[in-house]
Amino acid sequence: MDRKLELEQALTYDKVEKLKVDVSNLEVGMFVCELDRPWKDSPFVFQGFLLRNEKDVASVAENCKWVYIDVVRSIHIDPKKRRALDSAKKGGGIHSFSAVTVEPKKTRGSLFSRFGKVFGSGKRKGKEELDFAQALKPAVETRIQTDNLVKTMMNEIRMGKSIDTPAAKEAVAACVDNVMMNKDASLLLTRLRNKDEYTSEHSLNVAVISIAFGRHLGMNRTQLNEVGLCGLLHDMGKMLTPEEVLNKPGRLTDEEMEVMKRHPGDGKEILLATKDVMDHVIDVAWGHHERLNGSGYPRGVNAADIPLYTRMVTIADVFDAITGDRVYSKGETAEKALSIIHKESGNYYDAPLVIKFIENIGTYPLGTIVEMHNGEIGIVVENSPTHRLRPKVKLLLTEEKRRREEPRIVDLSKPDRDLQNRPYMIKTSHLPGSFRIDLSQHVKSYAGF
Repeated sequence: MDRKLELEQALTYDKVEKLKVDVSNLEVGMFVCELDRPWKDSPFVFQGFLLRNEKDVASVAENCKWVYIDVVRSIHIDPKKRRALDSAKKGGGIHSFSAVTVEPKKTRGSLFSRFGKVFGSGKRKGKEELDFAQALKPAVETRIQTDNLVKTMMNEIRMGKSIDTPAAKEAVAACVDNVMMNKDASLLLTRLRNKDEYTSEHSLNVAVISIAFGRHLGMNRTQLNEVGLCGLLHDMGKMLTPEEVLNKPGRLTDEEMEVMKRHPGDGKEILLATKDVMDHVIDVAWGHHERLNGSGYPRGVNAADIPLYTRMVTIADVFDAITGDRVYSKGETAEKALSIIHKESGNYYDAPLVIKFIENIGTYPLGTIVEMHNGEIGIVVENSPTHRLRPKVKLLLTEEKRRREEPRIVDLSKPDRDLQNRPYMIKTSHLPGSFRIDLSQHVKSYAGF
């Protein structure tokens, strides 16, 4: 298939199936794709968003009389409800219907029995979409177990063994489940770094980021599982790269860089020798360092020969690499990483995908350390699809950078002022770990560990 045609067919996020709904009938889980007024006349930052909670529903109801929902991107519309929607759409007018619940899934069972681990029962409480606090603990558990699996796979590759494909697929399926429950909870965990475990963490992070990216693009579960597996296995070729090159604490020489550039080809060979691996996964392992203008490696191909999944994982790979801590360097802020990627969009990276990626990650992802205009320091603890530039921030340090006796949460989407009656506004973001703020401690408190 022509690569341009493949890209156009796969990028379905601009193709919607709309239904007009009165705001009194909006439900959590609907995807708002059009308002009864121009977007510029509304307070909403993004032109299209999922109603994640009752606050989002109320916000839309305060500003509109009716909206259009995208039936395809709304979550959990069962066949009976879907037929009712189709009927209403054909008949025109405004349709009223109640929220749809989902039957709990059956227990997944053992995922990789030779390691004696299970990812959990897969049970859901009503709707599959959970709030942040509910979703964080299962996301943490899945991450711990998947990280152990990735390390095991990498060690086995070093010993000449093949990849356990069924285990990898099950691990990715669990990650997809968690992203579907709450994307922000899964993305937050990608910000927890251990510089001594960069390679394994990076592979897992790229998988989760790619899954969340795919969900934002409107991909179905099959596609999310595919792109997630692509992300998880994209760097397995590095297991054949000498450690003195892979973990060198400094700039690589030209000769060492040539050695490093072998890992896409090595990854391709590893995956070709692995059972039940899709062509998509091999394409991504081989092509995630290629660039649209032909300046990448190992083949130097251009846009026409770079498939969709490769374009997506490439962006996720670069974002995580820029923001990640390594033995020899400190990661950049998400804000800086997105700026770098955006600057090279159209040249190195697919421009429409970059715009969607930035929408998905947000300017201030959860866990970002931010400084307010008055000098107080905090971390972003909640984002809203309707106010992405005005998150909730947990203030931890005073203007003098001293620990607050009691942390305070401020909602920047609402009028909230400091002791001098100044409105709270974000001045800038800081690197992870700045001001001795340990994000992992806050994650543990949220998850109940």
